[in-house]
Amino acid sequence: MSNQFDIKNIEIKQFDPITLTEEDWKLYHEFRKTRHEEVNPDDPYTDNETTEKNMKIAMKHPEADIFLLSIIDSAKSKQIGLVNYLVIKKTSASYEGNKHLVQFDMSILAPYRRKGIGTMALKLIYDFAIDHNKTTLISGSDEVDGKKFLEIIGAQTALTGVENRLNLEEVDWEMISKWEKEGPERSPKTKLQPFYTLPEDIIEQYSKIYTETTNQQPLGDLDVNDIIFTPESLRKMEKRHKELGRKHLTYITVEPDGEISGLTEMIYRPERKYIIEQLLTGVKEKYRGRGLGKWLKAVMLLRVKDEFPDVNIVVTGNATTNAPMLSINDRLGFKVHKEGISGQLTVVNLGKYLESK
Repeated sequence: MSNQFDIKNIEIKQFDPITLTEEDWKLYHEFRKTRHEEVNPDDPYTDNETTEKNMKIAMKHPEADIFLLSIIDSAKSKQIGLVNYLVIKKTSASYEGNKHLVQFDMSILAPYRRKGIGTMALKLIYDFAIDHNKTTLISGSDEVDGKKFLEIIGAQTALTGVENRLNLEEVDWEMISKWEKEGPERSPKTKLQPFYTLPEDIIEQYSKIYTETTNQQPLGDLDVNDIIFTPESLRKMEKRHKELGRKHLTYITVEPDGEISGLTEMIYRPERKYIIEQLLTGVKEKYRGRGLGKWLKAVMLLRVKDEFPDVNIVVTGNATTNAPMLSINDRLGFKVHKEGISGQLTVVNLGKYLESK
């Protein structure tokens, strides 16, 4: 195939799930299938109908403007790549602190890498950044080629992280039961509260601890400022989960005075079948040292075991510098599945790289 390749046949065009033709979808699904086999062959494969629905809803994200580009080898009538990039909406509470950012991701089929196609796509992202007065670009990868690409274009490795996975068949359930028992023993006046739909009477307070917990996560050298969640943005997020058929389960700990001291959340996507995702877990600093994090983790795992009997894998992501959470996850039995990096570079430096090509 390398002898037949001609970069003049590469076309990069807008990819809008809302208006895609049947032929466009066909090319995309063929690309998606190949990418799945490249990077996640053992994970469940999402059917075409669900994928199309999910992508159409995702484009209406309440907090971000999302743009997609398809990379086509016109000589073969084949999609060989996908680019997505996003910026924070001006209407978002997080806009002022992050209006300088463009986050992007690029996937190119293995046989087409290191042929200048990524640079072609970067030129379009660069033009967008210049046109919209953006100054910083962030991208990430857990693949060898992706990490090398970020290095070549001059991106600084600003954060390292891992995707950890827990096999529920290997969990020490006696230890989990012990953690569940110790929680109320150490904090007898603290109450647990689970919910799928965020109660209206706590939404204001919950938005503040959710914001605090989100921004407690180590960000290394990333030039990212606080992500702010409001009652309105949490309701919109909740609505999107329901539209996508996802089950978003949260547990909180509530102190005697009504203050929320900790939280943990998981999300189940039916298309992923036997996999569930652990999202945020956090405890306010003044309430640490009482085992609330372990208590929350324990009750959540016991609930998942009971309510989602087909699930046997819990997936979560952590910065490698997040020692407290990594410690709990290690005791639970999480194992590293993939190691990734977040790369960062200025728009100015990207321009210099592109000029050198």
